[in-house]
Amino acid sequence: MNRFVGLFLLLGLIACQTELGVEQTPTAVPTPTPIATACDRFAELGDAGETAVSPANINFSEAPAPRYAVHTLFMDETIAGLAVEAGFDTVVQVLPWRDVHPAAGQFEWAAADALVQTVRQRGLNLVLRLDMPPAWAGQNDPAGLPFNLAAYADFVTAVAQRYKGQILGYIIWNEPNLAAEWSRSGGDLEAHWASFAGWVADPADYVGVLGVAFRRIRAADPQALVVGGGLAPTNEISPRAVDDRVFLEQLWAVGMADCVDVLAVHAYGFGLSPDAPDDIHNNLNLGRIGQVHEIMQAANVAKPVWITELGYTVADGNQPAVSETQQADYLLAAQARAAEEWP
Repeated sequence: MNRFVGLFLLLGLIACQTELGVEQTPTAVPTPTPIATACDRFAELGDAGETAVSPANINFSEAPAPRYAVHTLFMDETIAGLAVEAGFDTVVQVLPWRDVHPAAGQFEWAAADALVQTVRQRGLNLVLRLDMPPAWAGQNDPAGLPFNLAAYADFVTAVAQRYKGQILGYIIWNEPNLAAEWSRSGGDLEAHWASFAGWVADPADYVGVLGVAFRRIRAADPQALVVGGGLAPTNEISPRAVDDRVFLEQLWAVGMADCVDVLAVHAYGFGLSPDAPDDIHNNLNLGRIGQVHEIMQAANVAKPVWITELGYTVADGNQPAVSETQQADYLLAAQARAAEEWP
């Protein structure tokens, strides 16, 4: 199996949702609801119905096959130019649901059109992450989803219809093994990580959401890839976080392989050199990627894996900081290690 079809680097990332050396209160790991395949959990929402959006008029240049990408937090002509100059062929960017769909039945496309135009006219591939719900679509029932799934499905359909043929892949939500990202998506990360409010996804719920998005995207833009949201690397088991390895095992167990083309992985170094032994920091380092492969082998799953977030922070926070020189050296070393061990 070709385990990793692309190395995706996030330069200068400042945040990752795991604290080191903090004792956490053990709690039960969420048990996925038994179902033949959770991809069909919300199958009644898989039909796009009457949703219809006119396509955007995008002037684009052909992009090469994806290999190296940069995850941007903002996109304009300057950043797109720097991405090309640095040798990247792909951009990963969040497209906030709340910005595009601020009210029921209302879509605002100007900023999204500018994003897609700026990236594609440079001959870059574009991968969009779809999350951050608007207030009108939020729900606060820990027994269910934290957002209106029918509204999210219509948002996914609208985006896929508008940008048909322009998007390499869609990442469906982000880090569902964190309460801060699943039930409080789009808030201030530092404040959210300090709080235990909200809830981590039931793995079957997340795969059910993925199944709906998979069907909607296939109908609107069959060539676009559906990417399972990368999990936050953490060893914690608490109301606010579940160990990503445990969570990934559960995702495969409830049938995620039936409604995903690619698995996204978040691979952080936690201040350590990419060449550091894999067992340092209780496996919270770049070598954790190897454990993802082992879990997939055990589940008999053969899917491509994209590293959609990778970085070393230069500011004190949830990860140990490194110097700017170390950051540059470590990113290059991470690229070299990935090319050698996870081609």
